[in-house]
Amino acid sequence: MRLWIASCMVALHRFRRRGMTLVELLVVVAVLAALVALLLPAVQSAREAGRRTACMNNLRGIGCAIYGYESARRVFPVGCLGCLTGSPRRQIAWNAYILPFAEEPGAAAAFDFAFAFRSEQNRSAAGHVVRMFLCPSTSRTRRTGLTTGDRNRNGRWDAGDDLAYTDYGGMYGVAFPGSTALPQHSGIMRYERPTRALQVTDGLSKTVMIAECTGRDATYNSEWANGQNIFDQWHANPINRTQDNEMWSDHPGMAGVVLADCHVEFLEESIDQSVLLGLLTRAGGEAPPR
Repeated sequence: MRLWIASCMVALHRFRRRGMTLVELLVVVAVLAALVALLLPAVQSAREAGRRTACMNNLRGIGCAIYGYESARRVFPVGCLGCLTGSPRRQIAWNAYILPFAEEPGAAAAFDFAFAFRSEQNRSAAGHVVRMFLCPSTSRTRRTGLTTGDRNRNGRWDAGDDLAYTDYGGMYGVAFPGSTALPQHSGIMRYERPTRALQVTDGLSKTVMIAECTGRDATYNSEWANGQNIFDQWHANPINRTQDNEMWSDHPGMAGVVLADCHVEFLEESIDQSVLLGLLTRAGGEAPPR
């Protein structure tokens, strides 16, 4: 009996000391690699779904703020004030008008509409980072921070420095060849003049008011206080074709918009071009999609 127990102990000891063979190790590595390959896309998809939900909440918040402004003033905010008239040009964006309705009382109180968006008087307000104006999916960008920073790197503040960005722009309409835009090509966010709901004859629920134009840096007027963040869509370009002041998003295959009745949608890249252009104008008289 003792001899049998001793033999079992020796065999167990040898078994415990036995390591994995190279073949076994390679099999384990291959299994782990296969599991990672299967799980990684699912994890990335889940993360993007979360970011898209956050973006939708941002757009919904912007829509609610615009609705609050329209209820109080009976007009939508002007796209850009002082972009075409006045000296110096104030160039104040629609974003500044909705601050009191966007739970940004500090920035709203500090912003002075009597001065340009990039003036020293608006340095603090326009440099305030409004998270609602930033899409969490934005990745393809030349930005180096949440503000323009020291643009000419001279070590001191100059007009245009430290201005906070936006990933959402006001929809000016559709661009066609020629220097003069026709009335039927116009959107809701215009220069100098606000738009009333009655002027949106295509229907509030069928007209885009705000759209994603993510990742623009200061070269493309991407500051939220800058009225030139409004943009139009070139008639031949679908969604996500160019990042040059057109509808662009880092959400795969789509871009988010706020329509004039303040509901939010994500438009697919594959949307028919004529339908897209019809959604971007307020009085084009296009037939509704079937």
